[in-house]
Amino acid sequence: MAASGRLEWRDRAGRLRQRWERLQDGGGRGDAILLKASAALQSLDDVCAEEDDCSPCLRLYSQAVLDITYYEENLLVDEEFPGDDSLQKVRELLEMLSEPERLSGESQRQDLVLDVEVQECLHWRRGALLYMYCHTVGERERWMLLDPRTFHQCLQDGIHYLLKMLHTRSPVQLDDQVSFQDTSTAALLEKGVFSDIHVLALMYCGEMCYWALKYCRDVEPHKADPQSPKIHFKDIGVKVLDTYVGVCEGPLQGQGWSTDNAKKMLQYLKEE
Repeated sequence: MAASGRLEWRDRAGRLRQRWERLQDGGGRGDAILLKASAALQSLDDVCAEEDDCSPCLRLYSQAVLDITYYEENLLVDEEFPGDDSLQKVRELLEMLSEPERLSGESQRQDLVLDVEVQECLHWRRGALLYMYCHTVGERERWMLLDPRTFHQCLQDGIHYLLKMLHTRSPVQLDDQVSFQDTSTAALLEKGVFSDIHVLALMYCGEMCYWALKYCRDVEPHKADPQSPKIHFKDIGVKVLDTYVGVCEGPLQGQGWSTDNAKKMLQYLKEE
């Protein structure tokens, strides 16, 4: 990578370091997540200063972004998204979490591609953040939403990110060449469920579809972004909740996953 490329990564690391320092001074000193972010930033600085090959830069930058935003996100969730500026803070975190994907998409280099696990995590974190924001605001306002159009957009964006997370990897097609001794694992992989987070994403996605139809039915949405696909809340909600119930009462039966609420929402969606 040319010197100009190293300088760009160093500038990005510097901006993240400034944000990290503000969090440290604001009460985060000694926090394990922030210490982990600091280590990633130091490694990024070292790569930019000492190596011609900067292929690890995107991975290190992404890790620092994930750690710093995770710390800030936890503060917002723990404080239940306080103040009138909480939505702006959410949007700022979403923008930060979108930056690694944007940098990867703009690059022509094959070695600046995000790992699948990192892609999944970036999608999940954005979707889960919007889920927590909508859940908190909805409960606080007793679903008598003060700004239903913005709430509707948050739901749509959150569902979009969760679907991207769930579709980052394709389901495993089992055949004579691919087999598993553990039939439960095989059944999960066939459904595209690779971790507990995937199970949770199914539930979050279905719940957001339910909220959209139950509480935002008459909302006139913001003018659609031509880049943003239209979300069919009923169809998506039924599909993900059916999958959730199927895996929780099938291969994950007895492992603590409840389906009671999912079944109630599923019945509501199917009757729409």
